[in-house]
Amino acid sequence: MPYLRGAICALALTSAACAAHAPTTVARPVAASPVATVAQVAAAQPNAPAAPADPVVDLISESNRHFQAGQKELQDGHLETAKAEFNRALDVLLESPYGARTEPRIRDHFDRLVERISAYEVTALAQGDGFAEKSYESASLDDLLAISTFPQAPSDKTTQAIARDLEETAHDIEIPLNERVLEYVELFTGRLKGYLEDGLSRGARFLPMIQDVFRAEGLPMDLAYVPLVESAFKPNAVSRANAKGMWQFMSGTAVENGLKHDWYIDERADPEKATRAAAKYLKTLYGMFGDWHLALASYNGGPGRVQTAMKRSRKDDFWELSASSRYLPRETRDYVPLILAAVIVARNPAQYGMNIQPLDAPSIETITMPKATDLRRVAEWIDIPVRDLQDLALYVRPDELQLAFNFQLTLAPWDAARLRAAVDTSLTLRAMSSVVADCSSTAAAIVR
Repeated sequence: MPYLRGAICALALTSAACAAHAPTTVARPVAASPVATVAQVAAAQPNAPAAPADPVVDLISESNRHFQAGQKELQDGHLETAKAEFNRALDVLLESPYGARTEPRIRDHFDRLVERISAYEVTALAQGDGFAEKSYESASLDDLLAISTFPQAPSDKTTQAIARDLEETAHDIEIPLNERVLEYVELFTGRLKGYLEDGLSRGARFLPMIQDVFRAEGLPMDLAYVPLVESAFKPNAVSRANAKGMWQFMSGTAVENGLKHDWYIDERADPEKATRAAAKYLKTLYGMFGDWHLALASYNGGPGRVQTAMKRSRKDDFWELSASSRYLPRETRDYVPLILAAVIVARNPAQYGMNIQPLDAPSIETITMPKATDLRRVAEWIDIPVRDLQDLALYVRPDELQLAFNFQLTLAPWDAARLRAAVDTSLTLRAMSSVVADCSSTAAAIVR
C-alpha cells in the first residue's frame, strides 16, 4: 500500500539522520609495551623445521569435514543439503589419486563412512511420508550355503560324466576334477536340480548381454555364470549382508566400481550397469592375484581377507589355502567350488538332465521423464499399482518415490503410450497455467 511504503521510507530517513548526529568515538593509540612478550621472543628465534604433511590424513580430514557438515544439515532438517555433503564426503576419497581401496587407512575410513551414511539414510527416509516398501527376493548364495552344509558324495556315474565333459568342453578357467567340485555337481544335479533349472531359465534373458560385456573386456566366458550362484540371475536379490542385485555388490564396492548409489538411485539392481561394474571388479581382482580361483575367492570374501590368509598360510594356491578352516571363512572356501560346479552344469545342461525353459523377454519401451515426477503420479496416470511400478523401476531405491529429471522408465508398450500421453497433457496444462499466471500479473500491473 502506498501510504505504508511512505511511512517506511520516512522512518528510514529519520534513522539515517539520527545516525549522522551521533557522537563519534575516536580510538586513542595504545602505548607500546617496553617489555618484550614471550611470544615475541619465541618469534625472533629461528623456526624449527615443520613435520612433513601427510596427504592421506589431510584427505580423510576433508572427507570428515563434509560428513560432519552433512550431520549438521540433517539435524537442521535440510535433507537435500545433507545428502550433497554426504555424497561429497565419499567423492573426495573416490576422486583422490589413491582411490578408495589402495591405501589401508582410506579404505577403512571409506567403509566406515558408507555404513554410517547408510544408517542415516534409512533413519531419515523412515521418518518421511508415503513410502511404499518394494519386495525383494533372498540371494541364492545364502540358500545354497545353508543346503550345502552336508554335501552328497558323488556317484561313479557323475564322476565319469564330469571327467568326460571336461575333456570334451573347452573352459577358459581351470576346473580341477577334485572331490569338492564333484560334490557340488552332484548337489546341482540332485537336490538342487530345480534351483539350477529356474536360474538358467531366468538367466537365458541376461546371458547374451553378459557375454557381450565380458567378451569386450577380455574376460573368461565361464565367469558369465557367477550370477547363477550369487542370485540365480535375480536383479532384485538382496543377501543377509545387504549385498544387492544380480552380481550381489556391497554398497562400497558398487560405488568404487562406478555404480551410482545415493538417496534416490541404487544401480546395483540394474542388470547391464551392474554387469559392467562386475567386469571391472573381476579384472581388478585378477590383476591383483594373477589367478582366477583366488580372484573368485576375493570376489566373495574381499581381497584384503584373501591376502591376509595367503600371508598367514604362506600359500598362494586356493585349494591348499582352503583345505584348512584356519585361514578363510566357510562361505569363501565353498564359494569357488560352487561356482566351478555351476559352470560345468550350465555349459552342458542337457547332458546333466536339465530342463531349461527360457523366459520370454517382455516387449518394452523406454520413456525419459521430462521433469521430476512422483512415482505415485505415474502409477495413477497408467492405472497400475505403485508396487508394480517399483518393480519396473528396478534401481530406484525402495523407499524413494521421486523420479529424477531425465529418469528413464521401462514399460510395456501400451503403458508407455498411456504415460507419454499423460506427460504431454501435464506439460500442456503446466504451460497453460504459466500463461494464465503471466496474464494475471500483467493485468494486475495495469490496474496499479
